[in-house]
Amino acid sequence: MKYIQPIFSRLIPVRSGGRHWECTRSIILHKHVPLTGLFLPLIFLLMFTAATGGCGDEQTVPVSRIRLESFDAQTATISQQFFVRLSQAVVQLPAKNLLRQSQAGRSIGLIELPRIGVMERIIEGSSTASLEKGAGHIEGTSVPGLGGNFAIAGDRVLYSAPFLRLDQMEVGDNVVIHMAYADFTYQVESKTNVDPTDVGVLKARGYDSLTLSTCDPPWDLQTRIIVSGRLIKTTPGGITGAS
Repeated sequence: MKYIQPIFSRLIPVRSGGRHWECTRSIILHKHVPLTGLFLPLIFLLMFTAATGGCGDEQTVPVSRIRLESFDAQTATISQQFFVRLSQAVVQLPAKNLLRQSQAGRSIGLIELPRIGVMERIIEGSSTASLEKGAGHIEGTSVPGLGGNFAIAGDRVLYSAPFLRLDQMEVGDNVVIHMAYADFTYQVESKTNVDPTDVGVLKARGYDSLTLSTCDPPWDLQTRIIVSGRLIKTTPGGITGAS
């Protein structure tokens, strides 16, 4: 172990006997202060600073940790995109088959309107023969899962009158369409009345949408009530016996 050299004694002069200056060489040499004893507190201070990330509230984040977190975030994003596309494919394939192979008068699913307590079959076509069996899918419009406008017509007084209280639907209400391949939840965006000849409400809107249509007043066809919704949730799997 090394000891402090006598040269350090020249740095600490003291008064002795009032005649001349003497150094404290004897003090240091007799005490034999080890060199490590002086530097040990400094070493501990440096170690503490490194462990706590410096002074104040600032903290040093290792580069390896930053890279790992960035990699994890990218992986999560890629995984999410993959499962979204996979979910879309699982829904789109049977939806395309349904649109291509659907036959008038055939049941293709169920419509659920929680606000007014309705659960009714959806029949392909909007003719009288189809409306006698339930709510009718209007020909020429899309089906859920293809990004188009799924339009359904229903009577208010005849047959099972599934849309008798459609006028009581409000913006923000949910409409659930149960298909054999998935369940689709739409949220009502608007409710309005249009001229019976207005077919513009059936056009695609650039996103997966729903249009419900019925006559108003119930016993006449002066106008049509149009309830429009936007898709907010898709649950692949659907119901058994929807078709």
